[in-house]
Amino acid sequence: MNYQISRATDSDLPLMQRLFYQTVTIYGSKIFTKEEVKIFSRLALDKNHWTQKFIEDYIYNVKLNGEVIGSFSLSKDGVIEYIFVHQNYQGRGIAKKLYSTLEEVAREAGINSLSTRINLNTKDFFEKNGFKIIKNAEKVSGGEEIVSYSGVKNF
Repeated sequence: MNYQISRATDSDLPLMQRLFYQTVTIYGSKIFTKEEVKIFSRLALDKNHWTQKFIEDYIYNVKLNGEVIGSFSLSKDGVIEYIFVHQNYQGRGIAKKLYSTLEEVAREAGINSLSTRINLNTKDFFEKNGFKIIKNAEKVSGGEEIVSYSGVKNF
């Protein structure tokens, strides 16, 4: 499979918006709350949001035959907002290569530490890439716990 990974450009925006929207609305229910799906699907279509992210963050895309099939967003302070590959292209080593590019970009930018929110679907991926997984538990009314995870990796 002959795909390319490169920094996102303005011409990528419509393709990214479509991929992000499809991912959030179709597969997001497995990992996000209903409220998060609504918020993220609105953000996917918000051109101003993306234009600002292109300026402020490191956004890279994986392209195959002119289509964006994966992407990551890394802030200048080392927070990974997202890294994903379209479901039809998962299991082919693309996420591994995309993550490798993310680390290369971070190192070149002088970023010494990465952090991210993690869910049960991404936990193994980040562990395999050297992240320390931190379990965050919060007590809510009724004594139940809400569990979330974050990950940290220092270079």
